[in-house]
Amino acid sequence: MEAIRIRATLYSMAIVLILVAFFSYSIFKDKKRVLEEKTSSHRELLKNAFELSVSDTEKGLNHFAYDMMTDCSIISAFESGDRQKLYLLALPYFTKAHQEGNVDLTGFINADGTHFLRLQDPKKFGDNLLKKRPMIAEAIRTHRPIVSLDVTLYNISLVKIIPIFKNKKFLGVLNIATKIQRVQERLNSYSAIKSAIAIHSDTLKKLLPTSHLTQYHSYSIVSDNDPLFQHLPTDYNFAYSMRHTINGHTYIVASRELLTYTDKPLAKMICALDITNDERIYHDELRRLILISLILLVLLVVILHIGFKKLISRIHKESSQLNQKLQHQLYHDSLTKLPNRKSLIKKLEKQRYYAIILLNIDNFKEMNDLYGHEIGDKILQSLGHSIESIIAPYPLVLFKMPSDEYALALLEEMDDRKFDTICQTIMDQLHTLNYNIEGITILMTLSMGADMCSDPECDKISRADMALKTAKKRGVSFVKYNDNLLIKEQYHNNILWSKKLKDAIDDQRFELYYQGIHHTQTKEIYEYEALIRIIDEDGVIISPAAFLDIAKKSRLYPYITDFVIHRIFHQLRSTDHHYSINFSVDDILNLKTQTLLFELLAQYPIGDRLVFEILESEGIENYEEVSAFIARAKTFGCKIAIDDFGTGYSNFSHILRLNVDFIKIDGSLIKNIATDKGAEDIVKTIIDFTHRLGIKTVAEFVSSKEIYDVCKELKIDYLQGYYLSQPRPL
Repeated sequence: MEAIRIRATLYSMAIVLILVAFFSYSIFKDKKRVLEEKTSSHRELLKNAFELSVSDTEKGLNHFAYDMMTDCSIISAFESGDRQKLYLLALPYFTKAHQEGNVDLTGFINADGTHFLRLQDPKKFGDNLLKKRPMIAEAIRTHRPIVSLDVTLYNISLVKIIPIFKNKKFLGVLNIATKIQRVQERLNSYSAIKSAIAIHSDTLKKLLPTSHLTQYHSYSIVSDNDPLFQHLPTDYNFAYSMRHTINGHTYIVASRELLTYTDKPLAKMICALDITNDERIYHDELRRLILISLILLVLLVVILHIGFKKLISRIHKESSQLNQKLQHQLYHDSLTKLPNRKSLIKKLEKQRYYAIILLNIDNFKEMNDLYGHEIGDKILQSLGHSIESIIAPYPLVLFKMPSDEYALALLEEMDDRKFDTICQTIMDQLHTLNYNIEGITILMTLSMGADMCSDPECDKISRADMALKTAKKRGVSFVKYNDNLLIKEQYHNNILWSKKLKDAIDDQRFELYYQGIHHTQTKEIYEYEALIRIIDEDGVIISPAAFLDIAKKSRLYPYITDFVIHRIFHQLRSTDHHYSINFSVDDILNLKTQTLLFELLAQYPIGDRLVFEILESEGIENYEEVSAFIARAKTFGCKIAIDDFGTGYSNFSHILRLNVDFIKIDGSLIKNIATDKGAEDIVKTIIDFTHRLGIKTVAEFVSSKEIYDVCKELKIDYLQGYYLSQPRPL
């Protein structure tokens, strides 16, 4: 027996030793992988933080430039040569931007290259910068904005030069700059990244012949915000992101090329991120691992056969409990403790449910945004309790689906009428409830979709989901699935068009067609409206009605707007015609779209031949943003038209509040104007109202001579339609 006990003990010890060694090795590999992943993410952080800091610094320059250039009094003072007035007007902008850390230097430079005013040093002016500053000379020569890094005897700065025009007259340029230290400060504040500036030694000798700076390879460090850069290893190489130990700390050190506006290397920014704590945690965990392993090995000496058996038994028991806990977490919602979607699907495989009902809270996202996620979670918990209470008399089981959705499963077979009554009763009772959560009274409505199918093979969840989406779309509280719902077909159509649209973008198969807008009396073309088309792979021309809604839903719409803007500016530069383009409220609210548009308008003085048609039927609710866009566009000579006026959200107050030049009367009125007295009366009212305000009118859908004659008699200013001309490429 003793030999058996000893043998069993030895076997047990051997098994445990193997397990300890295996798990120790696994943990060691896992810790090593975690450290490597952290290091990799730190390298990515260095890159992203640098780009973000440069972007934020440039954004600060852009905001300051925008504030200055949109103040007409500043432009007028510069034009008149009133230095004192210009200084008094511009100084508050400069002081604010400087205090916010966005701008360090600002100067107005005349068209001949002489410094007119330095806001930071107003007593110094008159020196000519054309030979000293090639970047300023280039901006004055080309009348184009330039953003670049620049180096002087004193510092490296991010410089933005903006041409100044008034009434198409070039006055000079605005030169604004912020020191590269601002980028370094942002790097430090965002991600605790230390940085230094290194300049090629040959360049540095030209600027500072007597400098005695630390040199690494062919570069010398000229400024830093931490002493660690004075202790870089002698083998430090700017070309690679490396890991270095400096003064007992471990750093990820990487360099980023700083380029001028001509893409010539100017300097390098060395960025360093301290990862000492990660290294320390890694080594501490390894030490703890080794210590624990040793303790386990010592304990093995006192482990007897019975003790080892009990240990195994305990491990088995705890594993079972953990598995039960994991199983519960896997099949139950962590917030409401209700069975979840996975539980419903699993039970559907083993148990027959005669119907599935889906409940969804209307506008739950807005509740979360308004009250916060903590209140939102309490709403979900309270609603779950309410549903459980309401369905208690019925053969229904409650499940918590993802997000703000619940599911009810019917356990018994019943006729359609009784089922519909139960569904309506549940909805009626839910809509009478309100919740007082932390002193806030919350009323909510829900939408319900249901499917009752006698075939066990029916996908009741998907069909109930289709019914729910139909209820949402129709604005009703309850829809039961039937075969007339075409949601699958709609999904398929949306996916198909999303792919066709993406392919058209990738293959550059967009084209602009142009339809003439004619003088009513002479029928001569006044301007062309640009209309987007897709040229399908088989050569078929596809109109925007087929793809614009899908473009907006799939977030591809900005690519289309970008194409239209670039193409219409090409037409404006290559022809002398006037053009109009459709511009939605979404386009106006898109900062990238606005930036592209106004940069091109500033670059090419052709805005007086461009009209923006703002779609009125979408609802003009963002008056401040729309008004600001209109005002800025008009500074470039552009004109504004309200499109589709007379239907949808039509409101004469839009015209009074927005400074527009044209009203395009909706085609649904014009196409019936020769046969519908009501349509004619509405058009007369619009014409009388707009002509009193001095606004020109345009009639769309002029498709016949009869419609043309009525429009001419009503004195509509311009006409557009197939009777006069069809859309075609130019």
